[in-house]
Amino acid sequence: MGDPFILFAGIVATVLFLVGYGLTIKEMRELEDERVTDSFPEESNAEIKK
Repeated sequence: MGDPFILFAGIVATVLFLVGYGLTIKEMRELEDERVTDSFPEESNAEIKK
């Protein structure tokens, strides 16, 4: 394996990591937004008491 192949593999791995990290952060923000509201989706009738 030559240096260009290793460099290309590193770039691909970095891009995949950043995409996965971004999706994870997006998902965490959506979960935080859901906790701020006073009720859950309709399949649950629980309410958050502050």
